[in-house]
Amino acid sequence: MKKYLKIVLILVLTFIFVPFKVNADEKVINIHLFYGEGCPHCAKEEAFLEEYLEGRTDIKLYKYEVWYDKDNQDLLKKVQEKLNDDRSGVPYTVIGDKILYGYLEGTTDKSIKKYVKKNLKSDNYRDYVGEITGIVKEQTTNNELISTDEEVEVPILGSVNAKNVSLPLLSVVLGFVDGFNPCAMWILIFLITMLFNMKNKKKMWILGLTFILTSGIVYLLFMLTWLNLATFISKVQFIRLAVAAVAIITGIINLSKFANSINKKDEGCDVVDKKERKNIMNKIISITKEKKFILAIFGIIALAASVNIIELMCSIGLPLLFTQILAMNDLNTFEYMLYMFIYILFFLIDDIIVFVVSMITLKVTGLSTKYTKYSHLVGGIIMIIIGLLLIIKPEILMFNF
Repeated sequence: MKKYLKIVLILVLTFIFVPFKVNADEKVINIHLFYGEGCPHCAKEEAFLEEYLEGRTDIKLYKYEVWYDKDNQDLLKKVQEKLNDDRSGVPYTVIGDKILYGYLEGTTDKSIKKYVKKNLKSDNYRDYVGEITGIVKEQTTNNELISTDEEVEVPILGSVNAKNVSLPLLSVVLGFVDGFNPCAMWILIFLITMLFNMKNKKKMWILGLTFILTSGIVYLLFMLTWLNLATFISKVQFIRLAVAAVAIITGIINLSKFANSINKKDEGCDVVDKKERKNIMNKIISITKEKKFILAIFGIIALAASVNIIELMCSIGLPLLFTQILAMNDLNTFEYMLYMFIYILFFLIDDIIVFVVSMITLKVTGLSTKYTKYSHLVGGIIMIIIGLLLIIKPEILMFNF
């Protein structure tokens, strides 16, 4: 009898002091993955999830192919309406009210683990996609979506909501700041001065606009080349860190230039020495004096191309950063080209304004040399901030919020 009492006592103590969960009551977090058949980034995320979920009973994965399945396309639209999101593209991962857009190895996988862990501990977890599909019962409570926006501290601007910083705005800001390039402005001003010696106004306009247009095309070709390379190797963490390092170093150099220029006259571009400047000036003089207009056109195109190499040496950090950010966001071809054109448009806008005003007034209307100092300051700050984000929190630049 005592033997049986001991067994009962042991069982009672086990039930009291040993914590356990009944499987029926185990909390389950649902991950919803919208993917495209043949999408390489989707395949990488699927491989990660397969490994991550192996042996887990507290997480379930639901996959929806949206490139060829009309029903799943309609489901994705309903999910986006429910979660107030209008972004397109795959992979598109939803955990509760959290949306992860795209996939970056070493970043997105950490975010998935973080939000799964967070929801397992939270009493406010709500599976919105599951409610739409009928996997879980729809909650009758009128709870609002939990905000997952992230605040970033930006010098001068203060606290900025990173979700509201869109790629179009980033294209405008970086392109505009990059456009204030002292290595190009002095050449443009000298070219305008030489064009005034030509009596034919039509030729003046054609040569000046050809110089600006060629500059934009050459710059665009460089950025497209790097974009193709960055897209191909964007998932290699070393490349992202290398770009970040270049940006931070270039940013520090720019801030140093700003600090050194405070108490002395700004001489503009410091990449080109006096001998090279003289050579460029002689080329411009010979081009504007060329009697055969077609040769003058080819000469101005060659000049613009060579000048852009100098520009890249002067401010390589910003175009590198911009193309790296585009590559990380896994966009389609049209979106890539759209943002690149926006960047180039605002990159050229100061040159266009200076040239048009000068041609209309027949006066050289350059920008004050003070702009060079402040372009170093603003450009330096931006490059350091984005460089640090690439290292510390690259998902912000992927706009995965």
